[in-house]
Amino acid sequence: MKKREPSLKIGARLTLFLVSYMPLFLIMTFSQFYKYKEYLHWGGVNLESIWIFSKYFGAATLLILLSIYGAVGLKFLLSNFERRATVNGDLITIDDIENKNSESISYLFTYLIPFVFQDLSSLINVFSVTVLLVVTFLIYSNSSMLLINPTISMKYSLYMIEYSDLDSEKKKKGMVISRNKFLEEDDQVKIKKIGHKLFFAVDVGGDNAS
Repeated sequence: MKKREPSLKIGARLTLFLVSYMPLFLIMTFSQFYKYKEYLHWGGVNLESIWIFSKYFGAATLLILLSIYGAVGLKFLLSNFERRATVNGDLITIDDIENKNSESISYLFTYLIPFVFQDLSSLINVFSVTVLLVVTFLIYSNSSMLLINPTISMKYSLYMIEYSDLDSEKKKKGMVISRNKFLEEDDQVKIKKIGHKLFFAVDVGGDNAS
């Protein structure tokens, strides 16, 4: 059997993961800075002030940097997905379709909410959150959860489809993400594989922002 490699590199999968947690990171960061705002006023830079900042805001600052990395990476990643799908995507006809945007709501409550009230000035809490995030990423990056993303769902829609490949005339199933929020049966789209049975879809007519 031919060995199948992941379609997305580790950097792309990490970007999607970080973006999926961006709402959580923003909440945790705001909460941390607001809760310990009195420690933001020090008298100059010295070892003590650096230690205080690291203790109360070090983890929150790291979350800000990770969010920036994810946001910038996502912009380039989605642009690349759309370009590749438009230029050399496979032409298909949708036979059956189910909107899966509700999966993002489940993702929010199942994977994000448990972290919200963590105090990032506690080393034990930071360690616990880190371990949970690493484990979640390892599961996330090797599953269909790659496309279940609350942040991306604000602009894109997620569908489970059964489709006919116009070249091979075979019927297949897969999950697609598209800027078109109103895809229906019998629509023709071009898809580009981004994971195992995961695709990015663009309308044949080019009006993918409906």
